Amino acid sequence: MTNPQSQISNPKIRSSLVALLVYTLAALVVFYPVPFRLNSVLAGFTARDGWEHTWWLWFARRLLLEGRGLDDLYLINHPAGLQHPYQWSLACFSLIALPLASLFSPAATFNLMVLGSFVLCGLATYQLCRYLTHNHWAAIVGGAIFAFSSNRLGHALGGWLPQMTAYLYPWYALLLIRTLRRPTLRRSIGLGILAGIGALVWPMHILYFMLPLTLVIVGADLVRRRRTFFQDHRVHYLGLAFAISLTIALPFLLPLILGRLQGSSSYLSTSGIVGHSTDLLAFFTPSPYHPVLAPLGLVPAFARRVLPNQEALRASLAYPGLVAVLLALWGVLRTRPRSFDGPVLSKVEGLRTSPWSWAVLAAGAALLALGPILVVGGKAVEYAVDGYQSHVLLPYALVRKLPLLDLGRTPGRLNATGMLGLGVLAAYGLADFLPRLAASRWRAGLLALAVVALILFECLPLWPFPAGDATIPPVIQYIAGQPGDGALLHLPMSRRRVNNRALYFQTATGRPIVGGEVLRMLPETLPWWETIEGLVVADPAPDVVPRPTVAQRRAWLRHFDVDWVLLHRLEAADETRYRPFIEELLGPAVVEDETLIAFPVPEDTSAPTEPRLYTFSRQGWHPPERDGNLWRRWMYNDGQLYVYSTREETGSLRFTVDSHLEFPVLEVYLGEQLWDSFVVGERTTYTTCPFTLTQGMNVFRFHAPGGCPDVLDDPRCWSDALLAPPADGGPLPCDPEAAPTTCRTFVFDDTSFVPQGDLLPGAGLDINLGNQMRLRGWELDTTTLRPGETLTVSLVWEATAELSEQYVVFVHLLSPDGTLAAQHDAPPVGQLLPPSAWPPGATFGYPVTLELPADLPAGDYRLLTGVYLWPSLERLPVLTDVPGAEVNAVEIGNVRVAP
Repeated sequence: MTNPQSQISNPKIRSSLVALLVYTLAALVVFYPVPFRLNSVLAGFTARDGWEHTWWLWFARRLLLEGRGLDDLYLINHPAGLQHPYQWSLACFSLIALPLASLFSPAATFNLMVLGSFVLCGLATYQLCRYLTHNHWAAIVGGAIFAFSSNRLGHALGGWLPQMTAYLYPWYALLLIRTLRRPTLRRSIGLGILAGIGALVWPMHILYFMLPLTLVIVGADLVRRRRTFFQDHRVHYLGLAFAISLTIALPFLLPLILGRLQGSSSYLSTSGIVGHSTDLLAFFTPSPYHPVLAPLGLVPAFARRVLPNQEALRASLAYPGLVAVLLALWGVLRTRPRSFDGPVLSKVEGLRTSPWSWAVLAAGAALLALGPILVVGGKAVEYAVDGYQSHVLLPYALVRKLPLLDLGRTPGRLNATGMLGLGVLAAYGLADFLPRLAASRWRAGLLALAVVALILFECLPLWPFPAGDATIPPVIQYIAGQPGDGALLHLPMSRRRVNNRALYFQTATGRPIVGGEVLRMLPETLPWWETIEGLVVADPAPDVVPRPTVAQRRAWLRHFDVDWVLLHRLEAADETRYRPFIEELLGPAVVEDETLIAFPVPEDTSAPTEPRLYTFSRQGWHPPERDGNLWRRWMYNDGQLYVYSTREETGSLRFTVDSHLEFPVLEVYLGEQLWDSFVVGERTTYTTCPFTLTQGMNVFRFHAPGGCPDVLDDPRCWSDALLAPPADGGPLPCDPEAAPTTCRTFVFDDTSFVPQGDLLPGAGLDINLGNQMRLRGWELDTTTLRPGETLTVSLVWEATAELSEQYVVFVHLLSPDGTLAAQHDAPPVGQLLPPSAWPPGATFGYPVTLELPADLPAGDYRLLTGVYLWPSLERLPVLTDVPGAEVNAVEIGNVRVAP
């Protein structure tokens, strides 16, 4: 057996322990007071992403112990739960934390993971630099530069634990270099396993760390070796390593990849890429909130433009440090190549390394971190050529076209990769520089430690390190002690801080929560969250859909098994906005503390008396507006309506719609399926094709494919006539340069689901006329008239083919003996809409008027409609067997002419 004492006395192990001690002490200083309050604080800004990742470390352990998949987020998005395929890509990250999560509290687990990530990043980079430079103290400095770079400390401020967990990649680089220099089966297998594990820490690490490292290291080796690169089965061993890594990682990454290919993971592609790119000036300024440099006035004046507040430190820090840059420059200019593996090498192995490949990595990553366009001092740089205004495009604009890279909107995080290259270069520089200044090993060590201290000092963003209070509030402790397992509804969940607090508090209660955003909001979360939260929020006004009463709201909350409503006191306006109505709905709060107010939902509440609950999505709609006796809602270009139903039934969605645009098309989606489309003219009531309303949540999406133009906000300005100028001589109310504008397409009123049995006789039809047009509905303004009066018939037609001017729609009023009493013959939509503007598949409704003769005898008359071709007068056959259908006409009703 190997003697443990002999292992410790091994120079490499002893040197690594010294490095580990240095980085541990550095972490204790940089993150003070977090290491000394592991259970009571969370490292980083309060209620930021660190709280979400703390929850995930707790919940991932729970999933693994229960034998569930990592995508089964059954405790959030109550009552439906959530399947989040992205969580499979965190398999390695979750397993790394499992031992700590089993031994410590959620807060301590997170804090130890943060501290450990910095210590291990330093150690891994140390071992890489030690192998390349053969200098222990220079390698310690190189490890400190990467581990405690300002960019990584910014990640710690934001609580971005997966981004901080980057220690596998210096080890990956080291093993890749060793495999290239002396390829063996053992090294190939080890490289493949390490790469497979590294791919499951955080998907973007594959593109931000592993891909650049692989390209630079393999590319540099290929350039140096040229033809000899393909000897010694080097390519075969690299292929084997790649195959092993793919075998390990692909099963976990496959849900994410398939979702991307199928378009179901579009929620991951978010905007904000320019805002998450690095400002060029960020490379030249330390934190403007530095505890020493800022008070002494040693921070450049432009720093506040780059980092306007402390929150900006999370993603915008990029200062590499003057010491690190000077050492790296020395390493590039002064370092002579060293042999790979000692003095005795074969011809194939007798090639030499150079710091230039690491310079390419550092510079390339820094360039890509600038994002797709150049931003300087908080503003995108623009220039004009021949009257054309443009931005300065950067290489990332092209690189972003790589598969899956568009899932990431944070090119600034490539700075961490650049700092790894800079750390290696600085180690090269110090390895050359130390022998010139320090003859003894101890003197070299003291100098290296002094350099480490300077590096830490330069990169500090804030000190003491910010930390949020992680103690469980009294309200949560009280609820955790109450019987029951119903859900908690946190308000306002739309705020990310409330969402993160709700997730973290779940580690104490174990109860499900309504809503819950992890990483990014999944589309299936919004309908449930907005529907249930809408029950405890006072409506500002009547709406265009049926709204529940206070008693019905309590019944719905109990139906959804919500036990508690928790109002977060993070902003004073929230309590004023929410509390009065919640007290009216649920009664006074049972318990409250400085940050939370808890309202129990009464248990003795009856079941809902209404079978359906309607909710408009928060995005896409203007608030309800009063128009005479009507309440109406304007839509932007896309708005959703959620209909929760307690039972399954067949029917149609019926709504009345108008638009200020000229015959725009309105599409209605049921889920992801285009269910119906309408051409909107004057205010018209439409009924969709029948469908089955499922038991549970149904999502309808109204979409304006023509887009949403900005219009003057005052509806009085939409007519051709402008208002009179103001008496004071100010600007015209409808002056486009002075009046506010907004985006509006359609305005809705009187919207609801109508069961099939409750539809009016003329609604919800689908009568096929010659495969050219379909009669979708009709409505009479009255069924009793007197001679000489006007009968108005509203017809709703669908064009199933491209129409021409040759089609004529007829409406005939036939006397009891079959003679023609009155008629209307005109193109399908009269003079309202050119047939070429009526897209096939779209429905259009319009009124038709018939003038009754003054001498029309009293009696019962039949009303028929159909379509014929002009000038042949050939009628389109009726191909649908419905009551009232004839060979080439459809009877749509009976009219009584009174004497």
